[in-house]
Amino acid sequence: MSFISYMYKLRSSGPFPVNGKFIAHTFKAEKNEVTVHEAITDLKVSADMAGQEGEYVSISYSSHALTLEGELAFQGTEIKKPVYIEESEIPGAST
Repeated sequence: MSFISYMYKLRSSGPFPVNGKFIAHTFKAEKNEVTVHEAITDLKVSADMAGQEGEYVSISYSSHALTLEGELAFQGTEIKKPVYIEESEIPGAST
């Protein structure tokens, strides 16, 4: 079984001083699709990574002697390249 969720991150500049305080200017946000697998046998390969023109920025698998229909199975997390969205599109964000 696999689960899909989303990870959000504000894009920001380094902090800069304003009236004696430091603030960080934010601009837009990143939204990553995250897939978590309980047990799979078909793993992604290097060509699927963003540096090889694929769509994933992070892929991690581990196996703890799991089997799925007689095959070695893996638990894993796959994170796709971000898409850029407005901060107001983040669920629960207030503007």
